Amino acid sequence: MQENQEIDKGRGLIFSIYLVAVFLNAFVDLGHKIIIQNTIFMIYGEQQQIILTAIVNAMILVPFILLFSVSGYLSDKFAKTRIMRYSAFSAVLITLAITYCYYHGLYQIAFGFTLLLATQSAIYSPAKMGYIKECLSKAGLSRGNAFHSSVVLIAILMGTVFFSYLFEAYLGAMQATTPEEILMKIAPVGWVLVGLSIVEFLATLGTRFYPAKLITTQLSFTKLVSFKYLTNNFKAMRSNEIVWYSILGTAIFWGMSQNLVAVIPAHAKVNFGVESPLMVNAMLASSVVGIMIGAFLSGRKSLNFIRINNIYTGSIMITVCAILVPVISSLNFIPNSTALILVTSVILLFGVGAGMMIIPLNALMQAHSPEDRLGSMLAGKNWLQNIAMISLLIFTMFLASQNFGSEFILYFNAFIAVVGFGIVLKKLKTIL
Repeated sequence: MQENQEIDKGRGLIFSIYLVAVFLNAFVDLGHKIIIQNTIFMIYGEQQQIILTAIVNAMILVPFILLFSVSGYLSDKFAKTRIMRYSAFSAVLITLAITYCYYHGLYQIAFGFTLLLATQSAIYSPAKMGYIKECLSKAGLSRGNAFHSSVVLIAILMGTVFFSYLFEAYLGAMQATTPEEILMKIAPVGWVLVGLSIVEFLATLGTRFYPAKLITTQLSFTKLVSFKYLTNNFKAMRSNEIVWYSILGTAIFWGMSQNLVAVIPAHAKVNFGVESPLMVNAMLASSVVGIMIGAFLSGRKSLNFIRINNIYTGSIMITVCAILVPVISSLNFIPNSTALILVTSVILLFGVGAGMMIIPLNALMQAHSPEDRLGSMLAGKNWLQNIAMISLLIFTMFLASQNFGSEFILYFNAFIAVVGFGIVLKKLKTIL
């Protein structure tokens, strides 16, 4: 009994170190995105801002789609700890290059480095998600996913506020007319990214090494370029309905969330007169607070099993809130300040619903995935989620280029929630 307790304590300590690395990975990735996104907010008008913000978010997603098969294979073939360490070290090199761009006002190159930073995250992702099961075993999946999701969301929340604050602090009262001027003014923030990346790398060195013993096949370049791996992994996901609809449910939410991230800044600027990047990002960060609350509630209620009812409750909350955001914004008799508070509150509740839904869906997917294909299944989940996100972002860019306003796009987002979650909930009800 005492020996088991010592093992549990040891796993808990290792998992805590792992969570530090996870936190910093999300924190650093978000930091550069916030700098670029705030620069766009300060310079451009509504339509152009929506388009450029959507492009930034799309650049983050593209590597997850293109490296779907490779990242899953690497996670299954090699020790997940090794993948995390190499990815974290590459982040140090990338943030050094980004800092150089800031100091020299190389806006377009810095914009492009968003893609490279996302590439290391795409390789990192299935390894760090698969590590949860290795470290905590199947019995700890619900709690492990709850902790992982909460830590990532805390990183997003803190990173959003922290880097927006640094952005405004360094920019000061400067009336910049070009993005190059802004980058050179806020350049010291780059050293913060570098320092945090170094700490992240050191944290990965403290995680326990679990040798990979489950896969012996080699990656075939021919199968890779012919999309054979993609086809096989997709068939594997579709072969298990619980896995498939769990992944589909999370994909719908993340697609909607990317739409909100792309549209809300311009929407707040035009409809509520918000001019501060910090205020806009705090508004978006309220959803992260909500997700943290929802994830905590879902994890607390699912200590030893997966609570299915949370999926239904959460998805209904998301749908109702998605409808309320544009409805409240269209009520002209409500003062801007009041409408801003109401919309922010609705976004908070949107997050609560998301947190309650995502935890059991992720746990369901992992629990019903084959042991020797977990890395590929996790990569597949990332792939489908990112396909949903980038598809909505492309459609958002199209709508903005056709001069559709942010309010119309938000109504479209609500429509996706009604139809998408309606299908997923109906199907899950019959198979669970």
